[in-house]
Amino acid sequence: MLKYRISSIWKTAGEVKIFRVIPLGNKLIYKPGQFVMMHLLNEKGESLDRRPYSIASEPDSDYLEFCIKMIGGRFTSKLDLLKEGSIVGIEVPMGMLSYEGDKCVLICGGTGIAPIMSMVRDIAKKEKKGDFFVFYSAKKKDHLIYYDELLSLEKKNPSLKLVFTLTREEPPAWPGKCGRIDEALLREFIVNPKEYNWYICGPLEMSSSLRDCINSMGGDPKKIHLEGWG
Repeated sequence: MLKYRISSIWKTAGEVKIFRVIPLGNKLIYKPGQFVMMHLLNEKGESLDRRPYSIASEPDSDYLEFCIKMIGGRFTSKLDLLKEGSIVGIEVPMGMLSYEGDKCVLICGGTGIAPIMSMVRDIAKKEKKGDFFVFYSAKKKDHLIYYDELLSLEKKNPSLKLVFTLTREEPPAWPGKCGRIDEALLREFIVNPKEYNWYICGPLEMSSSLRDCINSMGGDPKKIHLEGWG
C-alpha cells in the first residue's frame, strides 16, 4: 500500500467531490481506466476501511485524481471529513477497463465518468488518431462532471467525438441529447459496431443493459468491457 497526501479537494456536480492526491514515496504505475483501493488510515498509518475507486487522471500526471459522490455511507461519510494534507492509502491498480486500438466507444453514467476521463485525457495528451466516441449520461446538465474540460479536449483532438445526454431535464438551447443511452442513440453515430472496442462504466443495471444492447446491434462480445456498481 502506497501513502498519498491529499493536495486539493473541490466540490463539483451534484454531491461529487474531486480529490487530488500526491505520492509521499513511490508513484503508482497504472493504465488509463484502472481502479484502486483507497484506504482511510489511523494515526499509525494503518488501514481503517477501504473502498474501490476509479482513477480519473491520466498515467503521466504527477497526482492521482478521483471523483467521488458523497453518499453519506460508511466510507464516504468519513472521507467527506478529510482536509487537504490528510494522508490516505492507495493499493495497487486493478481492473481491465483500459482502452486498446484506435476505434473505441466509451460509455458512462454519473461518476462512471472517472475511468472514461482517464482514457480521454490519455487519448488527448498522446494525440491519438482514430475514432473515439464518448457517450456520457447524467440526470441534469449541472450533474455532468468535467463537462467544460471534455469540450476543450474534443476541440484539441478531432478524433474525440462527445455525445452528452440528459435523462431528467431538457434545458433551453441544450446542444446535446435527452433520454437514456440506448440502441437508437448509439446507431446515430456508430455505423459498424463490430469494428469497435466498447468500454462501459456506470450503475450495474445500466452497464448490463448496454452490453445486451451492443450485442443486439452486432457488436463483438469479446470487445465489450464493463464495470458497474449497485
